[in-house]
Amino acid sequence: MNKDKYLIAIDLDGTLLTDDKKITPKTRNYLNALHDEGHLIVIATGRPFRAAYGFQQQLGVNGPLVTYNGSLTSNPHDASFPTRTRKFDRFALKDMVDAIGFDTLDNLMIETEHVIYLLHEDEALNNFFWNDRERIIYGNPFLHLNEDPLALIFLFKNTDTEYKKEVSRIVESFPELHIRFWNLEGYAELWIGESTKKDGLEHIANFYNFPQKRIIAFGDASNDKEMLAWANYGVWMKNGVPSVEAYANMKTTEDNNNDGIVSTLQKIIK
Repeated sequence: MNKDKYLIAIDLDGTLLTDDKKITPKTRNYLNALHDEGHLIVIATGRPFRAAYGFQQQLGVNGPLVTYNGSLTSNPHDASFPTRTRKFDRFALKDMVDAIGFDTLDNLMIETEHVIYLLHEDEALNNFFWNDRERIIYGNPFLHLNEDPLALIFLFKNTDTEYKKEVSRIVESFPELHIRFWNLEGYAELWIGESTKKDGLEHIANFYNFPQKRIIAFGDASNDKEMLAWANYGVWMKNGVPSVEAYANMKTTEDNNNDGIVSTLQKIIK
């Protein structure tokens, strides 16, 4: 049991990263020092593995990664770590998207471990998900999809509240399927039961024998709610979505642009 060390889970966007998607030298150096002392630094993000791994390399630490919001939990630095995956049933996805209607979508992205499927090219999605590093197939994904995927991202034309409720009703009519709307206008992501950041972190904690009392989690958005509520130290970022604060028991005094993670960790880890 890791009696004296902490498992520190950190979201990327709005948390570890500044608004211009950088890691500040102060935050990088501080987390490096904690890593060298034996604390386990875990990036927990909705982004794919390739993006999380790139930022992990920039951060300069070795450890597990929770990616696709918990659909894939892995450790590229430890061959003994049992990779955990939670995938969507591709046939259920087709039925669900058909029920929503392709005509309601500006774009749709479905991703497996090795292939990205997009209705059409989308520079914003490509930049955010580092899609230039993977094979992309354009067009109706269900004409080519031959394996169960890890992620599905919608870009809707209609952003009205009532329309979102209707989409949610359609999605929730399929067993274990749920939808989460982003703060970015029009975007939403699908998730399935037992596929949250909390589930990935619990898998890591069990394998590396971290008691819950020594788990710290930082996040800012709705996909962080479960892990903030579960961690002994659930820390909401000062710049975070207001409705998410209720799931945390701590909050940073500084935002993501001003090393909010560092000042809070200094209070917890003496």
